[in-house]
Amino acid sequence: MLEFLRTRDLPQLTRPNYVAELRQMSLWGIVIGSIESSMASVVASKTFNASALLTTVVFAMPVLAYLLNIVWGVVIRGRRRVHMFVVLGSGALLVVGSIGLTPAMWKPWGGYIFAVQVGLAHVFMSGLVTLRTTMWKANYPQTHRAQIAGRLHTVSIMLSLLTTAALSALFDRNPQYYRFVYPLVALVGFASLGFISRMHVRGEKGEARRFRARAGANQTGVGRLGLVTGLQEVVGIMWRDRYFGKYMLAQFLLGSANFFTDPVLVTVFTKQLQFRYFSSTLMLYQIPIVMVLLSIRYWAKLFDRVGVLRFRVYNSAAWAGSYVCVTLGVATLDLSGGALMGPAVAILVLGRILNGLGRGGGDIAWNLGHLHFAREHQTELYMSIHVALTGLRGLTMPVLGWVAHRYLGWASFGIALALATAAVVLFHRMAAADGGGGPGSAVRRPEPSSSGQAYPECSRSTGE
Repeated sequence: MLEFLRTRDLPQLTRPNYVAELRQMSLWGIVIGSIESSMASVVASKTFNASALLTTVVFAMPVLAYLLNIVWGVVIRGRRRVHMFVVLGSGALLVVGSIGLTPAMWKPWGGYIFAVQVGLAHVFMSGLVTLRTTMWKANYPQTHRAQIAGRLHTVSIMLSLLTTAALSALFDRNPQYYRFVYPLVALVGFASLGFISRMHVRGEKGEARRFRARAGANQTGVGRLGLVTGLQEVVGIMWRDRYFGKYMLAQFLLGSANFFTDPVLVTVFTKQLQFRYFSSTLMLYQIPIVMVLLSIRYWAKLFDRVGVLRFRVYNSAAWAGSYVCVTLGVATLDLSGGALMGPAVAILVLGRILNGLGRGGGDIAWNLGHLHFAREHQTELYMSIHVALTGLRGLTMPVLGWVAHRYLGWASFGIALALATAAVVLFHRMAAADGGGGPGSAVRRPEPSSSGQAYPECSRSTGE
């Protein structure tokens, strides 16, 4: 869990940027933890007395923001990435700080305002996701990229875990403490941006020159491709790159299972079982995150060794196991009328442990999987497509899960299990057809590195 402190095993040229990101992430994790889906939904439910439907919407808000990521992917191309990171990060922090001004007693409007604030903060943060992965592609070689990403995620997750635990305990003492907590969190976030401003993106100037030349060849008349042109390119990628489309379908099914399940669990823990702030966040977030911290280094090494497709087979199996436990746990709780609460909670705890194992690998694959398919100048677009589809399932699946649970009860979780199982099958077929999708994949071609010569590496053919 403390492997992120090591730098000797990293290539010499990556270390300054890694240290800068490590310092930034050590503070930014506090911001993430304060508005993380589980934490925000519990605050909405208990502090703002939100309904089950609004609580579900708040849980989904961070993912709904991803729908706009296609626009971010187009807008940030050709711009200085560190500068854009500071701009978008500042926008997110201003919104987070404003949560302290939202009146909890103004019902139900306070809950609605809180939901909008959480969503708007994550609109800005979704752009940071795309920016950070493009910076990783430029700064870190493929042989170490997943391990570096895993270490940075470890820091973020560790701080996020401590933040949710501290805030849930604090809000148990007095829910009104949110009025000064969120402005303080925003100040911590602004301090973190000072570290990211010192980063250098390797090869960015050369990439910008090639991008401007490409823009001129497309007769846009500007230093970057226009918004309409960029969106047309997004559509072209989705139409022509059928292999990437299959990968997105499998990932869509897997992610849909998660969004179908977790928002409903918020209501189960906070309303049905009447858990307090700490107990609710313990089940929803802290148990899974501890497992992420314990497993992410092993997932990262596996990713670098076997590639994204074979990795996704193993990772998806862990997710599917978690939905088996959730289905059994909620069924035991409902069918016994609460008489078997102890065994039911034990099964749910096992499910959250498996959820954490799946999430540990999912954090790696979600941030790096698209790099297996993308070419230079298209990394942002591939990531924006992937993130926007995450937003689409975040828009639909929580509501469908709420409706299904309302009418089907515990049996609704069987739908999530079926979705995850279908994803495992699709990933397995893709891995078998592509030789695993790793370093030995058959259908791979040389990709110009963003820095010219720094990190020669390969990328998946887009089929164009």
